[in-house]
Amino acid sequence: MTRVLLRAGTGYVREKLEQRLAESGFTPVEEGEEVTLIVQRCPDAALAEEVKARLARGGGAVVVVKREQLAAAERLLAGSGAAVLAADVSFPVLAGALQAEAKAGERLFAVSEELFRLREKLESEKLVMRAKLVLIEGGMSEGEAHRLLEKQAMDRRITRREAAEEIVRRHAAGQKTAPYTEPLQPGGKPAKEERE
Repeated sequence: MTRVLLRAGTGYVREKLEQRLAESGFTPVEEGEEVTLIVQRCPDAALAEEVKARLARGGGAVVVVKREQLAAAERLLAGSGAAVLAADVSFPVLAGALQAEAKAGERLFAVSEELFRLREKLESEKLVMRAKLVLIEGGMSEGEAHRLLEKQAMDRRITRREAAEEIVRRHAAGQKTAPYTEPLQPGGKPAKEERE
């Protein structure tokens, strides 16, 4: 059963839609929706903002407007990913749009999560490369810098990114970074006192 958040202006329209949705296998909810059904007479900027916010949370949106407002609503919501229908649309078409938007919202949310994960991984790799460059500039070979980062991460039970962040931070602060043979303790302090 698809969970639907219903936003309708008048009580009568809302009651009828809730009844039809429930009869057709949808679950009207107040939160945790998979798709939002918005019934509004005239599209406006507030509608566009609400649709964008709802879609950003990972779900679909179907907007129903008066037939004479359909073109304006389509222009207003172009590129948002929301389905825009006329108020005189048949219920089976509305139900199909709700199902399609719910599935599209699920796919979009999964893709967004994957994109976030890939961006994080890319940022980590960029930081690791920056730390290697600092170590190479300090006289290490690329292989030695790689092994040192791996060893620091394993010895301290931290990620390579955290080890790289420490090297870059120390370099930016003008502290000794190479030859970087002393293992760091938590908090970035060398295990032995450094001598310059």
